[in-house]
Amino acid sequence: MAADSELNRSSRAARRRPGTSPPNVEKIRPRSGLSRAEVIANQRARIFRGFATALAYHGYEDTKVTDIVELSGVSRATFYERFESKELCFAAAYDDGMERLAATVAEAAGGERGWTNQLSAGLIAGLEFLAADPPLAHLLFVESLAAARPARLEHERSLERLAGVLRPPVDDGEVSEETARMLAGGLASHLSGRILAGEAERLPELYNPLLQYLLAPSLAALRTTDERRAAAL
Repeated sequence: MAADSELNRSSRAARRRPGTSPPNVEKIRPRSGLSRAEVIANQRARIFRGFATALAYHGYEDTKVTDIVELSGVSRATFYERFESKELCFAAAYDDGMERLAATVAEAAGGERGWTNQLSAGLIAGLEFLAADPPLAHLLFVESLAAARPARLEHERSLERLAGVLRPPVDDGEVSEETARMLAGGLASHLSGRILAGEAERLPELYNPLLQYLLAPSLAALRTTDERRAAAL
């Protein structure tokens, strides 16, 4: 039995992905002065970070709650106080990561005038956000495709939200809803491939080709509109 246990640990260790280090866990000391709400928020953030790191080691299917609590620095009991299952924890971690990514993009875009400038600023901010946290990028764009149904549905909703952002105002080139959905899917797929290849930290290098890709349909629509107007004269 002991031999089997040791073999299992060795097998799991062999599947860990290179270049990924456990996070430095900030443990809450007794009488820290934090309110209960602050303690819970701290624990949730640590669990999410530990989960992301565990996923980068093992992948979704092979990640166990034991891995998550080990990397989070919380007890198993604390984990189950916050989340009923690994699946629900993943869905919450995905939602938290996507909300933070969306807030980063929105803040960057909000300081610009015109849809093209907003798209450009939002794109580079999003790429830099993901590059700064490769395990989170992996969770959002790779493991979400392998996760249980609730998280997979959230991923599809995120693509719908992204598609809405990628549809410019009519004056900037009319783009159909279906085209915007394809743009969103293509963008997510390309990011997923690069992140899976271990290139998350280099995502900002994709800024120029990705911006051209995202602007191409609206520029084509504007050219078509101009050609029709010229033909009507």
